[in-house]
Amino acid sequence: MIRLLIIVLLLAAAMWLGPWLTQNPGYLMLVLGPWTIEMTLVGFAIILLLSLSLLWLTLRILRPFLGFRNWTLNPFRGRQQRKARLAFEQAALALAAGRFQDAEQYFDRSDAMPEFTMLRQSMACYAALQAGHAAKAMQLAEQLDATKAQSCYVKADLLLRQNQAKAALELLQPQMLIPADAPLLAPLYFQSLLAAGHNIEVFHTVLKAIEQKWFTKVQWQAQRYQIYPQAIRNLAAQGVFDESSDYWLALPSKERKSMAAALGRVWAKVKAGQVEQAEKLLVDHLAYTDLPLVWPVLKQIPLKRHVVLLRKQLQHWLRDHKEDAVLYATLAYCAEQDGEPMQAEMAWQKALQYQPGLKIS
Repeated sequence: MIRLLIIVLLLAAAMWLGPWLTQNPGYLMLVLGPWTIEMTLVGFAIILLLSLSLLWLTLRILRPFLGFRNWTLNPFRGRQQRKARLAFEQAALALAAGRFQDAEQYFDRSDAMPEFTMLRQSMACYAALQAGHAAKAMQLAEQLDATKAQSCYVKADLLLRQNQAKAALELLQPQMLIPADAPLLAPLYFQSLLAAGHNIEVFHTVLKAIEQKWFTKVQWQAQRYQIYPQAIRNLAAQGVFDESSDYWLALPSKERKSMAAALGRVWAKVKAGQVEQAEKLLVDHLAYTDLPLVWPVLKQIPLKRHVVLLRKQLQHWLRDHKEDAVLYATLAYCAEQDGEPMQAEMAWQKALQYQPGLKIS
């Protein structure tokens, strides 16, 4: 609207000034030392416009080399870019706040700096998916740069979120053969294998992950809890988990003795009806420092009333760590398993008091 108004005003000014300047072209004289330049005002205006046009063309050619990629002489384009980037900021804030429909609308009219293009497009995919438009999310994902691993990551993640594990696995498998891409895609690859039911293949892939260093030491400590408990649980549910099997013995001793693997074995014993042995195995391996990573998995294991040893251990730790939210959450889990809802509620309140954002389900 503003652009149209300016164009109309310029045309009106041209209609009024044109005839007048034809009859009164004006006179301009520039004197600089021994040099004198004389011309009409109209001629000077034409030369000025040509000079500005030449300057604009030169800057347009040279700006990628001078670092002015986002600079423009066009005032309308600059205003559009500012509005589009403001929309990008609003979209990111809406996405972080969980307002997915607002985020989707902002992303539709947003833009970003060239180095943030992939980020903006990826966020737009997730906003569309969370807003309930899965087809649009996949269409946006197809527009990502296919030569980058981030593009494969977004597509596979979107497929997994739509319970299409096999499709995600087919997409990831060729990319995992590229050493530079494997570390980024590895968490999704393990997730795809588990969701697609390739549980034994998970253990073979663990060996590759360790050998090729897909994860840092800290990352692997957390990743174990995403792999071993679920894989062992799935195999135990099928009645095929066996600690004497080749896929298990092929793992390094450190992996088999890890707390994450112990959690999986606990789950397997529960599945086999050996709940007392499961609790003893848990308590024998559990350390206080393991609780933050153990808790999200442990709360899914139905130990029922076989939590006496575990409660004693937790209460012992509570003497020295009276403000640990995860410790109280684990005590609440024990109380629930032991059929004490009031004790569980009191422990939950304590947990939320010290960590309000703690997920209790």
